[in-house]
Amino acid sequence: MDEVDVMTRAGENVGKAVGTSLKAARQGVVRAGHAAEAKLADRGITADQVRGALVERADTLMGKAEDWEKQTRRSRKRLAKKSAKTRADLIGKAEVVRKEVKKAAKHARKDAKVRAKEIRKAAAQLGADAPKRRRWPWVLGLLIAAAAAGYVALTRRPQEVHLQDEEQAPQAEPVLNGQVPSQKEPIK
Repeated sequence: MDEVDVMTRAGENVGKAVGTSLKAARQGVVRAGHAAEAKLADRGITADQVRGALVERADTLMGKAEDWEKQTRRSRKRLAKKSAKTRADLIGKAEVVRKEVKKAAKHARKDAKVRAKEIRKAAAQLGADAPKRRRWPWVLGLLIAAAAAGYVALTRRPQEVHLQDEEQAPQAEPVLNGQVPSQKEPIK
């Protein structure tokens, strides 16, 4: 079979299934409507009365929806006004707090400067009262250590290193290609 034929038949089959299901659904709705009318007739209610009741209920619901929309619109406007006012109040309060914090910080800096001066004065007085440390023992110790290092450096003699030993062992003559070169031939 050709792919086009298969696809065409598949579309036809789906179309038939949809058509039959729609037909069955319509018939089911008609049957349900007749059954509902029969039950309503048993109670003495006509289809026109039901339609009227439905229309009234729909009108009532539409009126409530419109009222709710108006209320929400008013509420939104009130809330927007209130939030704008609250925002403005908060901004004003924030500015006041900011100014107060700025003043407090300025006073705190002044107090800190005064206290720092007082602490410096107290530290200077404590320093004047404390005995001064002598530094000459440290200097004397350093001089002794330097003298000892110099003495050790001067008393040690470096070991002599001979570049060539006086007694050299005779070297064996190199062998090239199984032949010993003669004195006349240069070694390559």
